[in-house]
Amino acid sequence: MLSTHVLHLLTPIVASQAVYASPNHCHYGEPCWPTASIWQNFNTSINGQLAVVLPPAAPCHAPNYNEAGCSAARSNWFNSFWRADQLGAYQSPYWERGLNGTCFIGTLVEQTCDQGLVPVLGASVNNADHVRKSVQFAKRHKLSVVVKNTGHDYLGRSTGAGSFMIWTHQLKGIEFSNAFTPSNAPRRYSAKPAVTVHAGEQWIDVYKAAHDKHVVVVGGAARSVGAAGGWPLGGGHSPLGPKYGMGVDNIIQITLVTPDGNYRIANEYTNKELFWGLRGGGGSVWGVILTVTYKTHPALDNVLGGFFQFNATTPEHALNFRTTAFAALPSIVDKGYSGYVLLDGTTFSFAALQPDSNSDPTNTGNFSLANEAFASLLNYSIAHPGSGEAAMIWTKYPSFWDWFSNNIGDISIGKNTWIGGRLVTRDALINRPDKLAEVSRFGGIINVVAGGAVSKIDPDSVALNPAWRSGVIASANLGFGGWPDSANVTEITWRQQQTTILNQLLGDIIGPGAGAYFNEADPYEPNWKEVFWGNHYNRLLRLKRSIDPQNIFTCNRCVGSDL
Repeated sequence: MLSTHVLHLLTPIVASQAVYASPNHCHYGEPCWPTASIWQNFNTSINGQLAVVLPPAAPCHAPNYNEAGCSAARSNWFNSFWRADQLGAYQSPYWERGLNGTCFIGTLVEQTCDQGLVPVLGASVNNADHVRKSVQFAKRHKLSVVVKNTGHDYLGRSTGAGSFMIWTHQLKGIEFSNAFTPSNAPRRYSAKPAVTVHAGEQWIDVYKAAHDKHVVVVGGAARSVGAAGGWPLGGGHSPLGPKYGMGVDNIIQITLVTPDGNYRIANEYTNKELFWGLRGGGGSVWGVILTVTYKTHPALDNVLGGFFQFNATTPEHALNFRTTAFAALPSIVDKGYSGYVLLDGTTFSFAALQPDSNSDPTNTGNFSLANEAFASLLNYSIAHPGSGEAAMIWTKYPSFWDWFSNNIGDISIGKNTWIGGRLVTRDALINRPDKLAEVSRFGGIINVVAGGAVSKIDPDSVALNPAWRSGVIASANLGFGGWPDSANVTEITWRQQQTTILNQLLGDIIGPGAGAYFNEADPYEPNWKEVFWGNHYNRLLRLKRSIDPQNIFTCNRCVGSDL
């Protein structure tokens, strides 16, 4: 239990620059902040689950130095699962420190370790009643409140200097049903195979559980990303998207605690407008998610994975190859492939997936149809002698789980990461591949996760930016990379500003209405309402005003954050 003594010993926060701060909410250090006795009573009401939140490097610095804790932090600094299990850790340390923070893992014990952007107190909720009481408490005292599970967040939406955190990582549970019927569905409703995932679960565990049940579920391409929080709220792109649609297209029901502190069910028959907004409306602005129920699909037993790489001999050859590769992407997607392209210097890598493959019908091992799909990439060095070397390896897997567990990891963990993003259309890839190649010369990731089923779904059926349904093939994340902890404010600011400029240029190349994936976008995106939601924003704003008139839940570039 959190003692009154500890509450009084909370050291004053040394302010760090934040991307977003909620001026109309109460923060630690202000006269409105609840007294120690009020916090103690609240702690009792949630069975002692309130905790002081410290940055993950705090055990390595006075006055919180702890030899064992420091050793654990240093040895696990780049471990995404360790970070997810820490109340005050985020997958990118930038969102712990902000621009001016001082709590670094590699500095001396005597070095100042400020609170940075890390909330000062957190409720480690482990049931719906804890969530309900936490929301009611935040509402009553008008606290600046953030919701966090694993800390995977490129836009800093689960951080907040001087805030109160609701930590959902302990809300565990994965429940399968052969015939799920949403609440208040009519009698004519045809029950569907489904899985109900609790807010603290992560995709690697959901995928393994689905594999054991001989089904698949549309989820993210990262092991430690939460499966029932920010991922579906932002839309949820997936390597299975071209086959089954976006994550939000596969949601049957959501349960949550809304800003009024009440438990609610949202589906097509109950709280229908809220259900629409939750599927792609982004961020923790609608309340605290408890569970998400997804459709499941029959197991995939003929999965083809490929890894292609081209190493160019010069930057000019790399640029020319990218032009060819970008122009080929629509055709590759049309043949049923998805995957992830990494652009790094003069290297072009493509981890490809064909989830239901008949590319080797004679079982000869020559993968002729697969090689045909990638022919323009494989033959580039033949057609352009001296340009570089191309190679591709194909592997058959007996299940989606086998492909995922052998090919997908977590990237940029424990590193200062800053990216931007735009949805890349078929038109831009076919007609302006040279310009796309030029703007991507600084590197990045191309998530080839759209087209196919994603493009065939009614764009107004969910709150997701309708641009996803308008010829989008991929989501591109371009930026100027990260920076070492030794970087100064000038260098960091320059990289952030250049990322914004670069992604505005990318949007200009794609053309009018160019959107971005809300979960992987520029934290300083200037046109965020249109870029994240297109013509859905005004409807979302009306819903926000209805469900949260006091604007209790808010975050960086989220619906209603400028109210």
